[in-house]
Amino acid sequence: MTQWPQYEMVSGPRGRILAMDSAGYVDERNDVSDVLICGSHGAPCATQLVMWARPRGLFIHDAGIGLGDGGVNGLKLLDTYLIPCAAVDGISARISDGRDMYQNGVISRVNQAARRMGLHEGMAVQAAAQQLLDNNPVHVPPARRQIKVHSDELGDVFALDTVKYADQRIAGGVLCMGSHAARAMADYVDDLGFKLAGVITNDVGRAKDDSGIEGLALLDPYEVPAATVHGTTARVGDARSTYLTGRISFTNETAAAIGINRDDPATLAARLMLEHAASLKSATD
Repeated sequence: MTQWPQYEMVSGPRGRILAMDSAGYVDERNDVSDVLICGSHGAPCATQLVMWARPRGLFIHDAGIGLGDGGVNGLKLLDTYLIPCAAVDGISARISDGRDMYQNGVISRVNQAARRMGLHEGMAVQAAAQQLLDNNPVHVPPARRQIKVHSDELGDVFALDTVKYADQRIAGGVLCMGSHAARAMADYVDDLGFKLAGVITNDVGRAKDDSGIEGLALLDPYEVPAATVHGTTARVGDARSTYLTGRISFTNETAAAIGINRDDPATLAARLMLEHAASLKSATD
């Protein structure tokens, strides 16, 4: 297989800036430390040729942008993989000439991953490529997607696909999750800094040494009722499925003491948790 030319514009301990005349020239010589400047247009059929290498960043020619932004639509594809990608203005640099793009190019479009790294329209490609080489990716906190699946006079039940979506908005409610009940789950719940009426999550098939459910007992000292649903009754990673179709498989002692039993619907378990929390509140009022 032909090894097409790749031109080393910059090389250092953090990696390289490489210029080449086509995205199809990316091959086994390239890796995650490279910033790539490729002379191809920026449509998805070109940018997808680079994805496997997971480069620090990619610069592509905007090909005049054209109808429906066809010349730059591939930038969005790389956003899916958090790879910074910028298009080079076709007036500023020759197409299919990576070195000219590096030396004379000016950015016309950026994807969100590139914008988070400080790249912007009108920036010189040389400066932008160096910025990607010199800096680590910017951490992006996940969107905290919370769905209220039940609400009445007793309280609220929230569906969060992972406990990492939790914040003060779910305080006092029942937390239904799509993830496991391992030790990390209990650590996260303890770290929230507020009380929950209860926790229901997936048993993920229990896993080796029952590691998928050992976090249940770790919530007993905090008097938090906790239960899992059978992995065969609810989809892992889908909190609404936990609540709507899940059937209880395991409980901690606190949950068992308030009447939650194996094979109960998760909807019933959540209500029992809310009733228990309401009774505790009225006893202290």
